[in-house]
Amino acid sequence: MKERGSRIRKSDKLRLDTDELRGKQSVRTTFKLREKSINLLKISAKHLGIKQKTLLDQLLEDRKALELLADDALSHYQNEDDCRPKTFVLSQNALDLTEEISSRHDIARDILVELSISRLVSYMDSLADNHDKRRQLMKEIDRYNSQLEDLLIKADSLLKKEDPFLIKAEKIMTFVKRSAEDMRKTIKNKDEFVY
Repeated sequence: MKERGSRIRKSDKLRLDTDELRGKQSVRTTFKLREKSINLLKISAKHLGIKQKTLLDQLLEDRKALELLADDALSHYQNEDDCRPKTFVLSQNALDLTEEISSRHDIARDILVELSISRLVSYMDSLADNHDKRRQLMKEIDRYNSQLEDLLIKADSLLKKEDPFLIKAEKIMTFVKRSAEDMRKTIKNKDEFVY
């Protein structure tokens, strides 16, 4: 008897939730958004290393955020001339929640989506600021690298080729150059943050 009861509980635990599966199903839908919002979503997804669909799903499946944004949407003005239709792939859950909240608050679905995407502005601005700081620090590293090169030229003129000091100084210079180039790869250009 105990075996049968544990089998039933086990089978209940393994049962598929078809509503949950349907909610994760991908659907295509079109929103009219400003070009700036479309670019912000694309650039943010690129920097996060995730697909636009995944990012949009995350934004639009956040019920608490959508409710807060719906309040802001009443004072948000969207000029239709600045918008263009853009088709996105997103989860059925994200679409259903967006439609539910926009309907309940009597606001355009497009405005709610645009406000959701605008949540990424602070992330992108912070990222751009961080790369500005890296660029400034890289300039300083380049200056020190130049001074090190001058020192190596001076050491080369004063010491013999086989001098251990000169050999170690050349190794340091090679290491510093290689490290500086590796650091430079972590810095993105300003235009990569323009949306």
